[in-house]
Amino acid sequence: MTIPVVSTPNVLGGKPRAEGTRVGVHQVGSLVHEHGRSRAAVTEEFGLTADEVDAAIEYYESNPDETEAIAAEANATRDRLTDVSRAP
Repeated sequence: MTIPVVSTPNVLGGKPRAEGTRVGVHQVGSLVHEHGRSRAAVTEEFGLTADEVDAAIEYYESNPDETEAIAAEANATRDRLTDVSRAP
């Protein structure tokens, strides 16, 4: 069974995700590759199937420019929020 990765403008801001979910490809890929989480842990934590996790990781690995752009956007948003936060 092939799980398509889709991008829909009104879901996750158009970022790629496994069809039928609201879990982004970048989120799955970064948890596995950058944070050392196992595929099984990601599957359980987000209620995804193994096929959905595999599809997300395959897309993440096959589209490095896109996933790097998504990471840069997330980092910029985090930095902006930190700058305007009144938290100590």
